[in-house]
Amino acid sequence: MSKFSCAAFLLYPAVRQLAAEKMEISRLLCSSPESQSEDAPSLSEPDQTPHPQAAALSFLPDNQRKRPYRTSATQQKRRHEHEVYESRVFNLTLDINELRQQIQQLLELRDVHLSRLLLNGQRFEGDVLKLAWKLLDSLRGGVFGLSPSARSMFSSRTHVTQQDPAATGEIHQFVMQRGRPTFGSTTFTVKSIRVLEDANDPKRVSGTTGGCVVEVLASPTGRITRGTIVALLPQILSNETLVARIIGQRITFSSRLLLYFNSERRLVQQVAQADIMAAFKTLDIGEGNDFAALSAATGWPKSIT
Repeated sequence: MSKFSCAAFLLYPAVRQLAAEKMEISRLLCSSPESQSEDAPSLSEPDQTPHPQAAALSFLPDNQRKRPYRTSATQQKRRHEHEVYESRVFNLTLDINELRQQIQQLLELRDVHLSRLLLNGQRFEGDVLKLAWKLLDSLRGGVFGLSPSARSMFSSRTHVTQQDPAATGEIHQFVMQRGRPTFGSTTFTVKSIRVLEDANDPKRVSGTTGGCVVEVLASPTGRITRGTIVALLPQILSNETLVARIIGQRITFSSRLLLYFNSERRLVQQVAQADIMAAFKTLDIGEGNDFAALSAATGWPKSIT
């Protein structure tokens, strides 16, 4: 090699690369096939690594493929009907649960309302019974000795009517007239006092709903005075002998007093029932003057107002 070629070889890389290629080609041509296979570099190693694109393009076997399934019109109709049915059942279930809750709430409200009605009814009965006892205490005293506040709880009308069911329906007046006692030294024993739950026409008498009737069974005992004769037997006032025999005697009879209260706890009506005729039969009015003669002489009135 000349000096010029050696300088070019050292200075120019392209010349060096070309010379290296020539030497490699000459070595390959001169070497045997066995040594060529041993010395040759392995160029297939990079190709052995799996490529991700090749894996993505792999195919599945037929037995593992999911084939598209197309439903028929009948199957689609049935599926739609089943969905509609399930929707209706779900909505009905919600409605039934809501109705059950409402029924439970109404039952609870009913129980609360009944409890309040029972409590108010007990309080109302207790109040009217207290008022009835006040009225009876005033009758025991022979006159209305109530305070103005207590008297305002009662009606201004104090006229008490007496009815004797056993005496052919005759009506008689007794006990009081406009607040004044009819009998003298009146005393009575209360047998029972109660609130009637099935009274006849309490609304008609009381005028409003929510009223009640108190029944008092008692046995009054009083001394007959001239006021008693004026109130009950005004026809015999001309017979002084008979009046003198009757005045001063004590008479006892069974009575039934009905007190009608309205919803405001005011006494709106009072009805007294007693068998006075049977009580007058027990009077001692002398020989030849029995109760029949007294009734015939007086012409016992059917009603006194």
